Amino acid sequence: MTSRDISLIAKRGVRNASFDIRRLLKMSWRYILRLLISVLVVYMCFLIVETGSVTSFRGAIPVSFFSGVLFLNFSIFAFLLSILYLFVGNDVICSVVSVTISSIIAIINHYVILLHGMPLTFQEIQNFGTALNVIRGATLAPDETFFKIIGLFFFGVFFALALYLIDGKKKEVWGDGLWKRLIYSIVTFAIFDMVVLSPVSKKPESILAWSWREVYPTYGYALCSLESFQNLRNVVSRPDNYDVADIPTFNVSTWYSQERPDIILILNETFYDFGVVTDLETDTEYMPYISGMDDVKKGYVVVPNYGGGTNATEYELLTGNSNKLINNMAPFNVLDMNNSLSVVSILNELEYETTAMHSESGSNYSRYRGYEELGFDNVYFGEDFHDLEYYANRAYATDKSLYDNMIKKYESNVAKQAGGENVPQFMYLLTIQNHGGWDQNPESEDVIHSLKDYGASTDTLNEFLSCIQASDKAFYDLINYYKKVDRPVVVCMLGDHCPSFAYDVMDKEMSPDIKEYNLRRTPFLMWSNVEMQKSWTDSIGTVSTNYVIPMLLKELDMPRPAYYQYMTQIADKYPVLGSGMRYMDDKETAHLYDEAPIDVNGYFFMEYNNIGDRQGNIPDLFRVQR
Repeated sequence: MTSRDISLIAKRGVRNASFDIRRLLKMSWRYILRLLISVLVVYMCFLIVETGSVTSFRGAIPVSFFSGVLFLNFSIFAFLLSILYLFVGNDVICSVVSVTISSIIAIINHYVILLHGMPLTFQEIQNFGTALNVIRGATLAPDETFFKIIGLFFFGVFFALALYLIDGKKKEVWGDGLWKRLIYSIVTFAIFDMVVLSPVSKKPESILAWSWREVYPTYGYALCSLESFQNLRNVVSRPDNYDVADIPTFNVSTWYSQERPDIILILNETFYDFGVVTDLETDTEYMPYISGMDDVKKGYVVVPNYGGGTNATEYELLTGNSNKLINNMAPFNVLDMNNSLSVVSILNELEYETTAMHSESGSNYSRYRGYEELGFDNVYFGEDFHDLEYYANRAYATDKSLYDNMIKKYESNVAKQAGGENVPQFMYLLTIQNHGGWDQNPESEDVIHSLKDYGASTDTLNEFLSCIQASDKAFYDLINYYKKVDRPVVVCMLGDHCPSFAYDVMDKEMSPDIKEYNLRRTPFLMWSNVEMQKSWTDSIGTVSTNYVIPMLLKELDMPRPAYYQYMTQIADKYPVLGSGMRYMDDKETAHLYDEAPIDVNGYFFMEYNNIGDRQGNIPDLFRVQR
């Protein structure tokens, strides 16, 4: 081989090398651009979902682009998209599918928040039937947020189109690049595991310790959803430093009155007094009858949630347990309440006939199963109600027509008793009249009008207050009926939560603690034709929902277990001791549970022993001592 041949070969190699470098650079820029667009698609999915999670409580995109929490949420979205990409095998299709799914979730969340006050959770998915029943009474017109989501969706589709153009319209076989997709999934899972699941993660140990509503605007929907999913395996949280040996001991009373009055307990849907959150002025009084009933004791209860969460209030009311230990889940969905302590189990033991009534479907919040497991003798749902009435165009039966149905069942139960027999009655009714939305009627049907302008919420407030006036008159008529009954009777009624728009109407100068307190504070009313102790009924004040039944049984001198007796012993000192980040003392000062004294912790130790500690359970704490 001559020197000329060698020179020619060398030149050809250089030319080939130059070509390869140019091709490599060209390919590298394409891969880099694809990578950047893929990252933007992940961020777009995050942004779309968070846009749908904006609430009236916050009003802005919750998670900042520069926030450390963003990276936690981003890693979750990246991992989920990598799994989708692994199975789809085409990054263009994967991008379109992912932004479509994100947009659907965002739109669902947006309207669930408008109706319910909080976004969709894994626990709420079990209540899909409930959601469908609620939607039938709401107006879901496209609004600004809806169009924002649609706009972001088209941005996402634009990125997918860019990927399609970069790929040069090449045809792909699913198996091509499978090993690359698998590596991508493994890498994204490793990042997800390191930054979210590992002990060194910046994610707080428990971000849902209190309420979705308060934490997801800070931590993002994806991160909260992950913990919600993890909590499906951990229904009841063990209190810090829980030890059976630290459960309080005290003297248990075994002396009780022999009188057994009929007890009528009403949980009134969205029965709320806006006077606790704003200086409300109206052209007509919205609760004229109740305010003029001097023989009705009036106070407030602090419920587990605001804007929604009826089942949580039901659970606290009927059992005396706090929802705090149940990770914000719908109790009837996740708890086995067979043979559990409740007002129903106590009154059944005292030979009451117990009846539960709700005019909607029993599938809502698994009430069919929940009421049965609590032990009600009679359970009536939608199909068992007759001659229901409605307020103009609203989709929900009026309180009056539900009370009429309850009275018929009450009279039927009493009529079945043989001569001389007196079987006491416990009637529990969950109403529906005041449920949202509050834009179902034309303005001409509103009988109450706010004299103050609350912007877009003014018309909503007017319809809501008109519903409240109907509740006011229905309660007045109910009490007049029982005044004519020749039996000892106690009637209690409380609201389950405030409406979801309450935050928009609230006076903004309140401190955060007082805002939360007042949003969760609903009216509590009690009437009785039997003589009762004066300590509680003369001035009910404010108590948390879980105290209502223990306090009522105490006032009636009726048998109650040690657990309830302990609650009534600490009620004066800690009247608000339910769900939330804080409890409240008798001076209405809020305290963090992290700083709680032993008598506060003692209540939660007892509750956990009741519903969470199967091995260390102390049955005598939850039985009526004869």
